[in-house]
Amino acid sequence: MWELMTIPLLTGAAALWLGRNTFSEEHRIVHQLFEQYHISVKDGKERRYPKLVRECKSTKRVKLIYRTPLALEEKTLRTLQQVLSVTLDQEVNVSFKKWLIIEISKDKMPSYVSYQDVPHRKGWMIPLGKNHQGWHFHHFDHTPHTTISGTTRFGKTIMMKVMMTYLIEHHPLDVQFIIIDLKGGLEFNRYKNLQQVKWVASNPSEALYVLKEIQKDMEERMERFKRQGWSNIVDTPLSQRLFVLIDEAAQLMPEKFMEKEEKKTLAQCQSILSEIARLGGALGVRLVYGTQYPTSNVLNGSIKQNADLKVSFRLGSDYASKVALDTYGAETLPSDIKGRALIKTHEVKEVQVPYLNHDEIWKRIGGYEVAKQTIMPDKTGADYVRLG
Repeated sequence: MWELMTIPLLTGAAALWLGRNTFSEEHRIVHQLFEQYHISVKDGKERRYPKLVRECKSTKRVKLIYRTPLALEEKTLRTLQQVLSVTLDQEVNVSFKKWLIIEISKDKMPSYVSYQDVPHRKGWMIPLGKNHQGWHFHHFDHTPHTTISGTTRFGKTIMMKVMMTYLIEHHPLDVQFIIIDLKGGLEFNRYKNLQQVKWVASNPSEALYVLKEIQKDMEERMERFKRQGWSNIVDTPLSQRLFVLIDEAAQLMPEKFMEKEEKKTLAQCQSILSEIARLGGALGVRLVYGTQYPTSNVLNGSIKQNADLKVSFRLGSDYASKVALDTYGAETLPSDIKGRALIKTHEVKEVQVPYLNHDEIWKRIGGYEVAKQTIMPDKTGADYVRLG
C-alpha cells in the first residue's frame, strides 16, 4: 500500500543536496521526494519506489515517466504535484495513466489573461483559458453541456460572460441565450435586451416559466427531427444553437423550511434541467450549469453525467472538488489569483481564464441591443408581468 507521510516541505538546500549521478537534477529531486514522503511499496524489509523508465527534455519542459508497483491515489498525486511545484518553483503536472507521469514546465503559468488576446476559432467554440502550453478551447458541438463550480469572486460568472460575449461576437445571427440568474438578476439582467438573449429569469418562479418554454421548444424540435429523420443537430442544416446559462444553481434546491408550493416549483425546475441534460444536446440545446456550492444534490447525477466538460475555480474543500471534477485539486488552487481554474474532459488541466469587464463586453456586443418585451410570471407565480 502506498504511504504518504505528512512532513515539512523540503528546503532549497535539501532539495539541491542530492549527490552526483547520471540522472537529471529533476529526477534526483523527484526521487528524494519519493523517499521523504514514503511513496513506495514495502517488500519485506525493503521499499520499492517508482522507477524511472524515460526522461524527455527540451528547452521548455521536462517529462519524467515512472513505472510503479501500484497505482497512486488522487490525493497522493495532488500532494506530490503541490510539493514539486513549491520545491522547483516551476509549473508541475502529475498524472497516472498506467505510468506515473511528471511534467515540469520551464514557462510560468500566467496570473492574468486579457480577453483581447483570445484568438479567433471557427465553429461553436469558446475559450477556456491559457496556460504554459497555450490556449485551450471547448467545442460545444462535440460536448454540449458543461458544469462550472467555484467559490464566489474567483471567476465563475466572468467565465459565463466570456462565453456569452465570444459566442455573440462569432455567431451573432445563430446563437440564442436563456439565462437564469439566481443572484437576483444582478449579473445578467443588464443584457436582457440583446437580440440574442430571449429571457433573463431572476427568481425560481421565472426560472420555472422559462424552463417550461424550453421544454416545449425541445418537444417541437424532437417532432421535427423525427419527421426529417434526424438524430443529431450537427448532422442537419440547422445553424442555430440555444444556450441555457444557470448562474447559482444551488438556489433551485428545495430546503426543508420551504412551503410546499415553493418546493414543488424547485422540484419541477430540477426535473426539466435533468431533461435538458439528457435530451437537449442532440437537439441543439447547450446547458452551462454554474454553482458556488457543488454538492451531490446541486450537481445531480443526470446533469453531472451528461456534462463531459467540468470546470472548477477554487473550492473550499477536497470534498467539493471531488463532486465538481470527480478528482481533487480545486481546493489547492491559489487563493490570491482570480480566474485560475481546473478544466476536465478526459484529463485535468490548469488554466488562467481570460478577464472581461462589463464596459468591454458592452463595447463588443452592446450594438445588438434592441427594444423588446418579454412575458414573465411575478415572484408569486400568480400573475404575469411584462418585463424588458
